[in-house]
Amino acid sequence: MFITLTRLLTDQICLANDVAAQEAVRKLAKLQTDVLKITTEEIINLLESARNNLMKVEHITENITKAMDEMRIYIENYRKVLNAHTDKCKMELDLHTGKCKKQLDGHRQMSAETDYDESCKDFRRRLVAHYDDTSSNISLSNLDQSLDKRIVDIYATPNIHRIQIEKDGKRIKQEEVLTYTDIFYTDGEPNRRIYLQGEPGSGKSTFSAKLVHDWSHGIQLTSATPSKTTAFDDVSTIQKFKFLFFITLRDTICQADVTQMIKTQLIDTTFSEDERADVYKLFVRIMNNELCLVVREGLDEWVPPACSNLAEPSMAGFQNDKCTVLTTSRPWKLADERIKNSHIEILFEIEGISNPYAFSENIIRCLIDHSKDLKETAIQFESFVEDRDLESLFSSPMLYTLVICTWVNTFEEDEDDVLEESSCALYTTLLESLCKKANSTTGYFNDSKPPPVHCFSSTSYLQPNIEHLDKLAEVACKLLFSSERESSIVFSDITLSNYFSPDEFEVRKKFALKAGVLTNRKHKTRTGRSNSFVHKTVQEFLAAYHIALNTYVIDDVISRYLKLKNTSYLEISQVLIFLCGMNISAANKLSALMNQYDIKHCDECKNSKALDGPCWFQHIIESGISEAVANKQEGIQLELSHFYIDESNIRELHEIWPTDTCNVEVLFVSLTMNDFLSSPALGESTTHFEFNLSSCQTLRLLCLWGSGILLRGKIHQSIRYTIHAT
Repeated sequence: MFITLTRLLTDQICLANDVAAQEAVRKLAKLQTDVLKITTEEIINLLESARNNLMKVEHITENITKAMDEMRIYIENYRKVLNAHTDKCKMELDLHTGKCKKQLDGHRQMSAETDYDESCKDFRRRLVAHYDDTSSNISLSNLDQSLDKRIVDIYATPNIHRIQIEKDGKRIKQEEVLTYTDIFYTDGEPNRRIYLQGEPGSGKSTFSAKLVHDWSHGIQLTSATPSKTTAFDDVSTIQKFKFLFFITLRDTICQADVTQMIKTQLIDTTFSEDERADVYKLFVRIMNNELCLVVREGLDEWVPPACSNLAEPSMAGFQNDKCTVLTTSRPWKLADERIKNSHIEILFEIEGISNPYAFSENIIRCLIDHSKDLKETAIQFESFVEDRDLESLFSSPMLYTLVICTWVNTFEEDEDDVLEESSCALYTTLLESLCKKANSTTGYFNDSKPPPVHCFSSTSYLQPNIEHLDKLAEVACKLLFSSERESSIVFSDITLSNYFSPDEFEVRKKFALKAGVLTNRKHKTRTGRSNSFVHKTVQEFLAAYHIALNTYVIDDVISRYLKLKNTSYLEISQVLIFLCGMNISAANKLSALMNQYDIKHCDECKNSKALDGPCWFQHIIESGISEAVANKQEGIQLELSHFYIDESNIRELHEIWPTDTCNVEVLFVSLTMNDFLSSPALGESTTHFEFNLSSCQTLRLLCLWGSGILLRGKIHQSIRYTIHAT
């Protein structure tokens, strides 16, 4: 080909002097020696150009014709090669482009996943920091929110039981729950809708806060020094949740969706304004793809938007197979008929703490000075609780903590008088803390608005709520002394409505439930609900308050009540003790009525068992005297007919002996002079204790033992007496 083309381009007739032809010859020479690089497409163009030039030549020889045919063939062949090469290159290019695109998409996906993971880590880190700021400390007193302590310092194992909902709707307490696994799983399957109910102050909020803390710091907890208790130490169970969203329903305003609550309470308070839109998009992706735990704290405190018929906030947006919801509430809210039993996958109830004395030691440790002996102080407090019969408050850590704080304050002021704290003052503090939950408006009793009873004088939250309290006190008294004993403590809405006008029933009940004075829970009856006061002692305190303001109740109501059962006078002992601190005149009257029944039914008199110790009614009277003295009541004339006197109760019984001589039937005195003279209970020192028997016309049994006893008056011959004294 090179020789033929060269001969053609050097034709002497037409091309020998053609500059373009000579240039082409030089390029052919270079091309032949691979000096000149030319593409297939350029070759085709050159051949076509050469053919076109040859066609212009007038004298075409046979050789030229043959050459032109060969050139045509070569052109066609080169075109085929070029087309094949082009198709192959295109296929290879498309294949390579596809691989590159796939790699690029993979890289982009990996980059996006990396960004998502990093964003999730940042979101979780911010949540943990937020929870540390808002949930790691809890207040000890509802009356003083500034008095807060770390939850890990005061937390004690809660007393939680599973509640079985039967087919007929009846709710039965089952086994105790001691692990997170028992709460979040049943037979290995996850529980998605969990409800934890409890009375006011039973520990629901504290349990939720500890749950959040364990989720936030689970790794540190498991690697730290083992705790004394092993209950709820399986933090790995809650660590399976990639995210925990903790919302307090009382802080939601006109919101029905949990997603909006999370945005308001967590995202908007944790991220800057510029970040929030992107974080909310991330949150939407999280709730669709990640295992989440949503804790809805205080369903009973949630106020739905106006015109909404929702019984609980909507979980719209969360995937059922990805999201677990733990809701805490008071029982009365779960008694709402709009909350179907089928909506409650599993129900638990919290009833205070499992070890109250360990809990009290934790609280005392946080309050007393380090120079004081913790163990000794805790033992003194245990004695105080037992002496005041405050064990019923164990089911309410909130009220129990108030007792501890009140006791510690008194203890720090005067260790010698720590046991003289008034029960009326104590329960006034408890009542005030409950009222503040319903209405935090402050108000005071003063000269223009004097307190109805002495123990109310220094309060801040009772005066604005006094109308509610007066009405609830009336209800408490009428129910407590009702002839229908089965409804005196637990009563239906129908029974409760008997004591209110139609206009005030819902208002009073709403206040009582919100404050926690009343509780309401679902019950298998036609009416569906049962009510009770938060503790019987609270009902007794309110009843005593009503009696103090309306003394006619003793003759009109209580006297009829005591006739129904001869020993029922012992059942109202706490009412008498409270009444002694509020209105001693009314207490004197009530004690006389109760003493009549004690005379009739006391075995000590008939069977001469006085030597075995004082009867129970005397203990009641002694407590009443102490309560009256602590509240500065004057004119103490409580009636008692059976006296058992020793050095432990001389101070109390000395208050009433002069006015009770005409009623006394049994007198037992046991005194050892050395103990008698050294006893701090006696106040000023004395050499003897005098009993004037001149007015003891009803005395039937006299027993004297020991020394330092001085008798005056004549002992009637009909009196049975034993004297072992000097």
